[in-house]
Amino acid sequence: MNLVLLAVFLRSIVAPIALVASSALAIVATFGLTTLLFRDFLSTPDLTYYVPLAVGVLLLSFGTDYNLFIVGRIWQESRDRPVPEAVRTAVPRASHAISIAGIALAASFAALAIVPIAPFREFAVAIGIGVIIDTFIVRTLLVPALFTTLGSGSWWPGRRRASADRSSAGIGHGRELV
Repeated sequence: MNLVLLAVFLRSIVAPIALVASSALAIVATFGLTTLLFRDFLSTPDLTYYVPLAVGVLLLSFGTDYNLFIVGRIWQESRDRPVPEAVRTAVPRASHAISIAGIALAASFAALAIVPIAPFREFAVAIGIGVIIDTFIVRTLLVPALFTTLGSGSWWPGRRRASADRSSAGIGHGRELV
C-alpha cells in the first residue's frame, strides 16, 4: 500500500521502489540489532512472536511519513534544478525537522521499556532502535545518496525528468543558451 501511495504522490515508479527498499533495509537492521541486544546482552531466548510484525508495520509507516517529508522537498526543488543540486538544497532543511521528530518519537516509545512486561520492553526497544536508524541513517544519508545517484531517473516515468534536464542545461534560470 505504501508503494502505491508513494507512486501516486510522486507520479513515479523508481522513487517509490527506492524508498520502500530503504525502509525495508531499516526494518531488517532494526530486527538484527534488537535480536542481538535481547539474545546476547539480555539473555532472552526469542522475541515475542507478534513484536516483529507490530514493529515492522509501525516502522514502515514512520518511514513513509519521513519519506514524504524529505522527498517532497527534493521533488519541489527538482522543478528548478538538477536532482543532485535539489538534494543538496532540500535535505539540510528537512533533516533538522526529521531529526527532532525522530528523537522525540524514539524517546516516547523507549519510555514503554519501563513497563515490566516483556513484549512491551521488546517493542519499545525495537521501535526506539528502528526510529533512530531510520532518522539518522536512512533518511539523512541513504535516501539522499540514492536520489543523488539516480538523478533525474528517480522520477521516471514522471515529467520531472524533462524539468531537471532543462534546468541542468541552464534553461529557465535566465541563462538561456544562445
